[in-house]
Amino acid sequence: MAEASSNFGAPGIGDRLSALRTSQPGTQALTATTPKRMRMELLIGVVVILAGITMALFLSGGSSTPSSDGNPVTSSPKIEVRDSHLMAGEAFVAIAVEPGSFPPSLTAGDTVRVVVTPSNGGTGSVRILKEVTVVTSVTPPADMGTQFIVTVRAPESIATAIAASGPLHLSIVNGESQ
Repeated sequence: MAEASSNFGAPGIGDRLSALRTSQPGTQALTATTPKRMRMELLIGVVVILAGITMALFLSGGSSTPSSDGNPVTSSPKIEVRDSHLMAGEAFVAIAVEPGSFPPSLTAGDTVRVVVTPSNGGTGSVRILKEVTVVTSVTPPADMGTQFIVTVRAPESIATAIAASGPLHLSIVNGESQ
């Protein structure tokens, strides 16, 4: 009774320590489910990663979209011309053109003339640039865009005329004419 009165009815230190050392009925069930739970979380993580990789491959994969003439245009990034070395005074110039502003049969290697129009500010006039250019690649529009990107090999001077222009038009010509 003296021991009970000195602890005021609370269990002694020995009782508390022994309670911590002995296993309780719920502890074994928790340790048995932990490996199962870890396997389930690992499985969910692997599934999420595989779904992400599959989605990335699907979104970057080639698809075809109809062009202005009704023929499908594959979304391959570019069609390149093999000789891509520039000579002095030449540049690769990117030209953004709307469907209908160039012949639908335009491909890499075609010789084209660029027709510039007045800029949005109304400055300039419609004229054909005297420089003959060679198409090096034709890139179809992105998912949300409508403009084709036609890269041409041309004299450096053509870049400023194109930059100062409004909408551009391309026409295929015989490479011999100047």
